[in-house]
Amino acid sequence: MNASGPRCGDGYWAARITLRAMRHLVLAALLMAAGCANGPAAPLIESSEVVCTDAFCLSVPQGWDVEKGEGYLAFRHDDAPDQAQATISPINMQAMVENAGDAWPAETADVVRAFWQLLEDADVARFEHLERLTGGAFRSEGKFESGKMWHLIIPGIGSDALAVEVRGPNASWVIHADVFFDDVVILE
Repeated sequence: MNASGPRCGDGYWAARITLRAMRHLVLAALLMAAGCANGPAAPLIESSEVVCTDAFCLSVPQGWDVEKGEGYLAFRHDDAPDQAQATISPINMQAMVENAGDAWPAETADVVRAFWQLLEDADVARFEHLERLTGGAFRSEGKFESGKMWHLIIPGIGSDALAVEVRGPNASWVIHADVFFDDVVILE
């Protein structure tokens, strides 16, 4: 390239076109892999509804059937009822940490690691990523035996916490996990 800009003979345009084509090819391959990895791709979210118990509320994307239990909510998605599942319930962080062989008290990040350690010890999941959110909650994700799993722990008082778990057949379901995680409200 010279001071007046790129010229046809210096390979600039050929490299630029090849790079652009490669980006499109990689993007198409990633989208196909996400959609076909272990099940159906997540449907786009057009609406959501708020579902509550006496203790908490959260937003739920359309297409999820809800089961209300004593102190918890469980969900299955119509498009992948055996693979796309979610739950929200209170948990005891001390019990989780101690069951993983660690000592209490522990930081919330250590509780998240204990949660994943228990799953890894049972050979049903593998931890991939941990992120601290505003307000002290922690979001994590990993591979589950039949796809992807996202987990949110919102610490409460002492060892009390609220946990939200979302599973999907592949990474495309993260958009649904985002909706479940974004609007959790603790009422008590």
